[in-house]
Amino acid sequence: MTRFTDIYLRRVFKTIEKNRLVENSDRIFVALSGGKDSASCLYCVKRFADERNIDCEIKGFYINLDDSPEVREPIKSLVEKLDIELIEIEPPDIRKYRGSRPICSVCGIVKRYLMNKIPREKGATKIATGHNMDDFIVFFLKNLVGKNYSWISNFKPKVESTHPKLLTRIRPLFNVGNREDERFCEEMKIPYTKKHICRFKARECSYNRKRDNWYSTLYEIEKWNKSFRQQMISAIEDVSTLFKKEEDLKECSICGEPSNKEICAYCRIFGDASGGI
Repeated sequence: MTRFTDIYLRRVFKTIEKNRLVENSDRIFVALSGGKDSASCLYCVKRFADERNIDCEIKGFYINLDDSPEVREPIKSLVEKLDIELIEIEPPDIRKYRGSRPICSVCGIVKRYLMNKIPREKGATKIATGHNMDDFIVFFLKNLVGKNYSWISNFKPKVESTHPKLLTRIRPLFNVGNREDERFCEEMKIPYTKKHICRFKARECSYNRKRDNWYSTLYEIEKWNKSFRQQMISAIEDVSTLFKKEEDLKECSICGEPSNKEICAYCRIFGDASGGI
């Protein structure tokens, strides 16, 4: 342990403890992508449960989008290192999609749908993701500019279930950022892929450039305001309580999963002959 890793763990553990993200009798599935963020998330959740003697079940969950060994191997090494079971599934082939939605939107819908449905069916009570401080600052700014105010209500470490078929979502890395996650993985020798690999990069390459530009801007601001990100994420957490996302959740008439429409987005994409797969 170094001074940095000690500070990192204390910050993550404080987030977990303050928001009761990991408790006795929890069955937590941690969504894994192969990257540094989800790897750090799984490591910290497991270490917190072990150090605090919390009686809970933790599993890794991986949606295999026909990924390369550079993605799959670090995931397998990580779960072996932590002695955790890995649940791996293969979604429908998104590459065949010919509708009008951006491919990143389709990919996101598929992941969100399966990250709730499959873990719940396998007994999970919570789904943990590696979304970090930098992600939420960017989400906040983009939704603020776009006037999507209701979404801001979800920008917090824990989003409670609002439907019997909806898992509680937890974000243990809410108070640490991209660079901290990378350094933590390096110093703790946590396996992760060092390349950004996307099956659809050729079709939607501008997404990654825009995202990286947002992150670069955050770190530029922090050069002259050392506490900018920490101050910003604290403010976002406070502000999130002032907004309420109006959701009249029902169950999709096709698959039965939670949806705010008669047919959920997943079924509209995969069941529509004119724009589906």
